[in-house]
Amino acid sequence: MSTTAAILFIDDEPNNLTAFKASFRKSYQVFTANSGREALSILENEADIAAVVSDQRMPGMTGVELLKEVKERFPEPKRIILTGYSDVDAIVKSINEAQAWQYLTKPWVYQDLKLILDRAVESWQLGRENRNLQVEKAELQLQTEQQEKQQILSRFETLRNQVNPHFLFNSLNTLSTLIHEDPVLAEAFISRLTRVYRYVLELDQEITVPLEQELGFVKHYLFLQQIRFDNALQVYTQVPEKDLGRHLPPMTLQLLVENAVKHNIVSKSQPLMVELLVEGEHFVVKNTYQPRNEVVVSTHVGLANLSARYELLGTGLPEFGRQGAHFVAKVPLLSDR
Repeated sequence: MSTTAAILFIDDEPNNLTAFKASFRKSYQVFTANSGREALSILENEADIAAVVSDQRMPGMTGVELLKEVKERFPEPKRIILTGYSDVDAIVKSINEAQAWQYLTKPWVYQDLKLILDRAVESWQLGRENRNLQVEKAELQLQTEQQEKQQILSRFETLRNQVNPHFLFNSLNTLSTLIHEDPVLAEAFISRLTRVYRYVLELDQEITVPLEQELGFVKHYLFLQQIRFDNALQVYTQVPEKDLGRHLPPMTLQLLVENAVKHNIVSKSQPLMVELLVEGEHFVVKNTYQPRNEVVVSTHVGLANLSARYELLGTGLPEFGRQGAHFVAKVPLLSDR
């Protein structure tokens, strides 16, 4: 038990205040008040009072009334009421209304009151230590959450920095081909590419985007591809309106459509059909499986990054694979934010 613990004693009789201070000043720091108002003033200025001991019968404000207000304004100190043996009503009120920690009948006996005060101080100290531990725990938890969030954002940023140049690199390859084949189409391609890449840059701080927004972006991207492939690239979209508000990582659909075009034959004699649809909790990109004869060099950065981004989100992972005459990519859809 700390010898610096403070006790506040309230009584309207000066002799009782003197007697209390003389009895307990060696064990505690003792504050005294001769009224409820004076006691409340002391509590406003002293933050480390462990226990408030009040006489019941005082003019202006009874002990129960005082302790009730102490409970509401200064809940930490232990509240103790002193009352006459026959004043049962005051005892009941002190327990029910003021939630007194203990009561003692008058005249008090030093040994009895000392034991009660020792226990009150010990309980107050344990409560304060527990509250301090809870505060420290909350602060540590907050720091941990902030660090984890920062790590996740940092990893997302790394992944985004890999995806964006990947998209631009492939677009420039397409543009270089068009410049030689059809300068007019190349000019139209540049115009659309500018709009598409503006979307990419605007997503710099986004972890997920609404499906409706992503579909709008991928339509612009498909326009660029259809400039090159014309009717050889056929796209069918079937997405219920109720799912448009669901989320997924940005540029997910563009990546999956790009892979379909990159790894399959796209020609007038063998058009590539791509379906965009929702199946339950997943968005599905399905294309006819018609792999190119020549080996397409791939870094596998795109799909690896997409899986990594979903892993960081803590949801299910994407699924990729051949199903009969189709190649199917399925990515989880996230709930509305």
